[in-house]
Amino acid sequence: EWSVDVSEAAVKARAKDLPDDLKRALVIEGEDEDGEGGSNAYDALGSWILSTAGEKGGVDELEDVEIYLKAKELGIEAKHRTLTVLAQTIFDENIVKQISPRASMLKKMITSERHEKAFLGGTERFVGKEKPKLIPQVSAILLQYYQNDLISEDVLKGWGSKASKKYVDISTSKE
Repeated sequence: EWSVDVSEAAVKARAKDLPDDLKRALVIEGEDEDGEGGSNAYDALGSWILSTAGEKGGVDELEDVEIYLKAKELGIEAKHRTLTVLAQTIFDENIVKQISPRASMLKKMITSERHEKAFLGGTERFVGKEKPKLIPQVSAILLQYYQNDLISEDVLKGWGSKASKKYVDISTSKE
């Protein structure tokens, strides 16, 4: 009988023995791309937004300041993965109308091309997995992102030119 120790400690130990170029490509569960622990912080932010919005009667009732302060409290307000979480939680089926009111907070948090791509990926996951009825509105959503200076033209063209399976399955990405 042959088996491999798949405990968390053993997996991390084996990952440390990999060459540096493979380490960069590998994301160990519980660590983000920057090598810091904290997927739980992103989960906590998403759960907090959804539960607080539920208590207040909808995502529109949740103030931008509250969201930003919660992200800051968790220490993830400057991380690009935070934008993936926000794209999935601060909007509902009225996303096209909700972008402009949220634009000032999002502009403060989107500080690089990596942030822009993470935000688009979160939007892709939100529309593709949670609200597939919104797929016909993707062009209107992207137009709002562009008009509110959340996403640059270059990033938008690059993102739209090829399907990716990073956030959703490839067929959903193509849609």
